[in-house]
Amino acid sequence: MNRLIKRLLILMLVTILILAGCAKENDSKPVVSQPPDTSSVGNENEPVPNQAASPDENIGDTNSNLTDENADSETMFKVQDSKQIQGWKELIVKDYAYTTEDWESYSFRENSPIISYSLNFPGNWNVDYSIFTDENGAKVAELLPTIIMKEGQSLLDNWEPNSECELISRENIKVGDLTGVKIILKSYPYGGDIEMWYPHTYYLTDGKQVFIMSFYALELDSEEQELFDKIIKTFQFLS
Repeated sequence: MNRLIKRLLILMLVTILILAGCAKENDSKPVVSQPPDTSSVGNENEPVPNQAASPDENIGDTNSNLTDENADSETMFKVQDSKQIQGWKELIVKDYAYTTEDWESYSFRENSPIISYSLNFPGNWNVDYSIFTDENGAKVAELLPTIIMKEGQSLLDNWEPNSECELISRENIKVGDLTGVKIILKSYPYGGDIEMWYPHTYYLTDGKQVFIMSFYALELDSEEQELFDKIIKTFQFLS
């Protein structure tokens, strides 16, 4: 009887130890979290696909592949040292042409052609697009829009000085193969400190294209007029 009780006690003890061991083993197992969704995550070492270049990044290649036709259709405004007169500057312009009905107002039209030309001017002058200034920053000259004359139109064919100006002189001129007109007016500009000045406006044409430039003088001065004439004599159409 005593042996049976001992065996039962030993069996119960072994059973308890086995159950206790299983419980500890289950408690010691690490908790495994769900793996992250990697379907949208790329490999760090995987090369990134090339992105489309921005417009600025494409500029170099685009310009290098321009055809002659495209190059001719580009506008240009360039100032460099004069090759004709030492100490002077040369202006090279390529810009769209305008049309005019009265030689006082100008209109831009679709598919307007580009007119190219060059002009030399004193080295102590500066030019900002269409306005020339002297070393003191005073406005001394101005480029007006270049004109393409219509069929049957002639230079200054119906021009008349407006009522706010007084015509001082109108003279036919010639520069190389170009013919033209020089007009001097007495004018009263609006605003500013100038009460009166004398615009000297030059018109040059090859029969189709027209170049126009005005110089501004505070008085009628022969030396200034000689300088204006000298500048205009350097003009030439480039196309």
